[in-house]
Amino acid sequence: MTPGEYANKRTKEQLDKERRYEQVVNIGRTLKKYFPENPYVVTAMLGNIDVETGGSFDFRQKQYQGGPGYGLFQFDFHKPNYKKYLKRKGIEDNEDSQVRYVYDSIYGDEQEHLGLGNAKHLRAVFASSEDPVEISDMLVKRFLKPKKGKEHIDRRREASRMYTTGFVPAK
Repeated sequence: MTPGEYANKRTKEQLDKERRYEQVVNIGRTLKKYFPENPYVVTAMLGNIDVETGGSFDFRQKQYQGGPGYGLFQFDFHKPNYKKYLKRKGIEDNEDSQVRYVYDSIYGDEQEHLGLGNAKHLRAVFASSEDPVEISDMLVKRFLKPKKGKEHIDRRREASRMYTTGFVPAK
């Protein structure tokens, strides 16, 4: 590899890292817009989005190996309701609408699809916990509901801790 080729490769890698960083920050801002009270909710969601999208943070991410999952949260059983939600609200599919759907499923007019008990449990932990792992675990159990054997709980917990370290000031 020539020095010029090396410099170009390094630049592409750096650009990819910068693009991913900007995506994470933008999604973090969107999450904070809808969930402003507790920064640990934001970091737990970022950790789960990291795992759900395989680190792409792309709101158009399709499930690997052709499964039904789609988006930041890999909507699968949520997908039909999410599509109806977009039509009812008259909004386009994007990062904001996906996060807004999650918010409305927990606090708003979409709770019946999620289940009123699940929404209530999520609201309670969002209001009381400063533990990103506890919040992440509750998101998995009550909202994401991945297939058995596909939970990747350790990866979700580690990513949630990592984003907390990066985004929440030390006390």
